[in-house]
Amino acid sequence: MSNIHVLLVEDDQDWIQIISEELNRYQGIEIIGVATCSEEALTVIHKKNVDVVLMDIFLEDDCDGIQLTAQILEMKKEIKVIMLTSSDEDAIIFQAYIAGAIDYVIKSEFYEIIDAIRAAYKNRSPIRPTIAHKIRKEFCKLRKKEQMTCSLTKTEISILKLIDQGYTQKEIANHLVISVQTVKNHVSRILKKLSAKNGKHAVSKAKEMGFL
Repeated sequence: MSNIHVLLVEDDQDWIQIISEELNRYQGIEIIGVATCSEEALTVIHKKNVDVVLMDIFLEDDCDGIQLTAQILEMKKEIKVIMLTSSDEDAIIFQAYIAGAIDYVIKSEFYEIIDAIRAAYKNRSPIRPTIAHKIRKEFCKLRKKEQMTCSLTKTEISILKLIDQGYTQKEIANHLVISVQTVKNHVSRILKKLSAKNGKHAVSKAKEMGFL
């Protein structure tokens, strides 16, 4: 059986050492490159046969690991990318999977890396229960957003944005060239649709749902 060729994309020297030592303990897994930025990672991808990429999300050169993941998979779809990061934020995890990551390992649980690499290589990576829960939450947010997008009109969304910017109802009316009463009618409908107490509460809810 040939070795699984792994590229580690990480800029923290301590983690590079920890992960490298962990991987070197096992036969069948070979680190063929370590990249500290997107340019180095893409160079390795071009020059070597990479099976699995261990990808940190936040790199010092302001490289977005999620964006780099999408870029790598656009070049070579057969590569399996495992996100390896200290972040367990729901939205980041969700975006990582959207970008094409096959697995997501928290650095504090780096002992799971070996099994994750082997599963990814065989294209058998399960979504861990805690991760699956976070993804379901993000899907629920998206569904709510889609539902609200269908029910909120463009004018209502514009009014929410203006409220967020501190405009009064009179100023909103002048800005949109409508009457103050029309603004009040729109606000009333917005509050009802978002189940909000007032304009600021509606703006807060709209932000939570990703509208603003």
